[in-house]
Amino acid sequence: MPKAQLKNNGIDKEFAGYAIPAVIGMVVSSLYNIVDGIFVGRGVGKMALGAINIIYPFIMLEIAITMLIAIGGANHFSANRGRGDDKAANNIFLQSIYLMIAIGVILNVLVLLFTPMVCRMLGADDALLPYAQDYIWWIALFGIVYMPGLGLSIFVRNDNAPRRELVGTLSGTVVNIVLDYLFIMVFDMGLTGAAIATGIGQTVSVLIFMTHFFKKKRVLRFAKARWRCKDIKKILFSGTPSFLMEFSQSAVAFSFNLVLMARVGAGGVSYYSIVMYICSMFNMVLIGLMQGAQPIMSFNHGGGNMITVKVLRSLAIKTAIILTTIIYGGIFFFGGTLASIFVPDSPELTSMAANMMKYYFLAFFPIGITLMNILYFQVTEQSTQSILLSFLRCIGFIQLFLLVLPSVFGTIGIYLSFLCGEMCHFLLSALFLKTSKKEKALKLSVGKTAITEKSN
Repeated sequence: MPKAQLKNNGIDKEFAGYAIPAVIGMVVSSLYNIVDGIFVGRGVGKMALGAINIIYPFIMLEIAITMLIAIGGANHFSANRGRGDDKAANNIFLQSIYLMIAIGVILNVLVLLFTPMVCRMLGADDALLPYAQDYIWWIALFGIVYMPGLGLSIFVRNDNAPRRELVGTLSGTVVNIVLDYLFIMVFDMGLTGAAIATGIGQTVSVLIFMTHFFKKKRVLRFAKARWRCKDIKKILFSGTPSFLMEFSQSAVAFSFNLVLMARVGAGGVSYYSIVMYICSMFNMVLIGLMQGAQPIMSFNHGGGNMITVKVLRSLAIKTAIILTTIIYGGIFFFGGTLASIFVPDSPELTSMAANMMKYYFLAFFPIGITLMNILYFQVTEQSTQSILLSFLRCIGFIQLFLLVLPSVFGTIGIYLSFLCGEMCHFLLSALFLKTSKKEKALKLSVGKTAITEKSN
């Protein structure tokens, strides 16, 4: 990603070269859970769908921890490459990947040892507990490989190989779909079959990511890491916004599960599980845009080219708004059709899911802008702003509106809580941007440059 390349191809082409594979890869990766939901809904039943929704926060927690280390490490990996220090960049990778392996082993082994307790903590009642235990045990077993594998995919992308990451993700998804059909519909293995199919698909993806190390022109190399506390602090501090952004999905899902269970009952959790499946794909489009912009923004920030960083942020925001408009239009008109894919024999459930999506998915208009602003703060090392915004997306405005709006507007108030909370996050991110010292300094620098060019 040298600066000469940016000049020759243009920022928009460079962004497209990273963003398109990243968006496709993230959307495809979300199919792991969606395909499980379709086959489980058709082959096992509504109770099994509810159990997967109960386990969903744990899956997102694993992804969030991985993003904490991988995105934090990738930011500094690309920044070091921008400075021309490939040796320091690779050592950042080594410390990150070994840390992910250690945490992945500890977390998933604990779940394997205390499966019933974990399911209860996630909210499983007596009816859902057997289903939840079957699913989470296998998810945790394969999670030992999946967590570092997911982190590796992010470093592969940052090492100028976005297409390799895409191939690995696509291959794993195809394997997952085929095995889902065989294990659930043919061999009648239930939720156990769904979890094993997902785990095998994830493992296939990791094996393909590993082929990156056979490439001659690469920075990533496995070796003995030089552990530095300073590096670890930088990785964790830089990655905290990504952790919170990923964990926010778990926190929001958990909050909505509690409110729906209390006000609507188990049926509310079941149709919300359908909403969350489709929501995860929608969210992955925006996360993909972020991950596509991140390597270029980090590289240019490391090289001191802040104007390019700002241009990329604006380009990513415009792209997010366009994609959100297109996707929301599809959800508005065809939400019922999408919901019926999961439970074709329950028109009442699909109708409630479609109605919820029309309100719930409006939130993605402000979400797209907020996420790109968070990425900008993250890349430019304005961590206080990025961490605070990301934390509030986990626990803050949305939960506050969930306490207030349902009492005023009933069930519609539950759905609108997501939009109202995300509007608050957007407004706060705009305020932070307006008061940012780095943003003011950049505007001053650009203004001086323009005056100099006119005088010449």
